[in-house]
Amino acid sequence: MTVSSPAPRSSSTTPRLLALASLCVVALGILLLLRPTSPTVTVPESLESVADWVIIHVDVTTVLAATTALAVVSMVRNLHYGIGAILMLGVGANLTTAALGSWITDAPTTLLPSGHVVAAAALYGSAVLVSAPRWRPVVIGLGISGVAGVCISASAAEMSGIFGVIAGLLVAAAWGCAAAVLMERSPIAAQREALRADTAVVAFSRHRSIHL
Repeated sequence: MTVSSPAPRSSSTTPRLLALASLCVVALGILLLLRPTSPTVTVPESLESVADWVIIHVDVTTVLAATTALAVVSMVRNLHYGIGAILMLGVGANLTTAALGSWITDAPTTLLPSGHVVAAAALYGSAVLVSAPRWRPVVIGLGISGVAGVCISASAAEMSGIFGVIAGLLVAAAWGCAAAVLMERSPIAAQREALRADTAVVAFSRHRSIHL
């Protein structure tokens, strides 16, 4: 008699990533449909100059330089899918922001996704996707601080309202989930998954059946 153990359950996070991306799209649609009025953000005059400096330096040149650096990191780490993920996240998020600004012409600019926030969040997501595991906590910590600084600066410099900042984060999050799904399909990621430690029973049943 042959007894076959059940196949191990997949640990793929793709369904959860796709669900999160869908949730971000729905939330963005509701935000643009309801069009709430963004509250006024008042900051001390001493911080306005800092906010202006941050916004000025988050420009096309900075974004392209950071994107190129992340692509180099991907090549050095042999993450060929990483380059595709970086392009998907960066180009997709920024084109979506531009498209929404062109299509929704009757919405206030303070409600539309902030381009500065989208650019910063997309770079942060790309860095997390291609960073080495040992450096990932540092990248996450510094990235969150940087994105938070850009969000506050965009509101303080009156480049965007609070809901415009939230819309920008939703756009970047949706594309970030799509890029993470691509990275999950990377052969390198598959090799790491295959090398993950299993229990003796699961490892044995993966390759053969138990003959009695």
